[in-house]
Amino acid sequence: MILIQKKSEPKEWLKYRSTPGVDYHSIPELVDSLLEEQGYICAYCMRRIPCKDRLYKKDGTTYVLTDEDHRVEHIQSREKHEDKKLDYSNMVICCPGHIGSEEHCDRLKGSKDISFSPLDPAFIKTISYKTDGEIVSSNVQYNKEINEVLNLNTPILKENRRNTWEAVKKELIASEGKKPWNKTVLSKYIDKYSSKHKKEEKLSLIPYCGVVLFFLQKKLKQML
Repeated sequence: MILIQKKSEPKEWLKYRSTPGVDYHSIPELVDSLLEEQGYICAYCMRRIPCKDRLYKKDGTTYVLTDEDHRVEHIQSREKHEDKKLDYSNMVICCPGHIGSEEHCDRLKGSKDISFSPLDPAFIKTISYKTDGEIVSSNVQYNKEINEVLNLNTPILKENRRNTWEAVKKELIASEGKKPWNKTVLSKYIDKYSSKHKKEEKLSLIPYCGVVLFFLQKKLKQML
């Protein structure tokens, strides 16, 4: 996960939620704003969004695609927090949540609550990654929720994070030689993976950038 910097809510959403008696309903301007805010990656697993996932049938071969390519997530669930259901600061956007055979992110979380937020810098500081791609929090309760409520350590998600970091290591060695770990190179790559880049007319973050930033920043700290 990475820290999400919230911006002002779109004027169309402000107008919508200000309508007397209105209930929660996603509108295109809300979705677009959340996508742009997050650089088109999922708030929890960091996959590229929008995307559609495969829902496999019992034979394990045939599948249908999810009928949604994103999910607007209420960090504090709207089912349990009526006062938060229209609050833009309580919303992030997630993937469809079914890569591989296991549900994860908002699809699994549903109406459950989590005690942390990807908007909280203090929470993000508790996050680390293992070399096999596992995401871990130093806070016992957060770590429990990462695994049991969001299921962020499915085999495919772990593999994707591991492969992303391994690809960056290979790129560094190929371009910088046998000693790629110097402050200048690390700083350049940290900037690359923490910045949005233009892709198909959209400013996007690189998927799984959080795991790359963790290892790059760890190496940089070791040199200071």
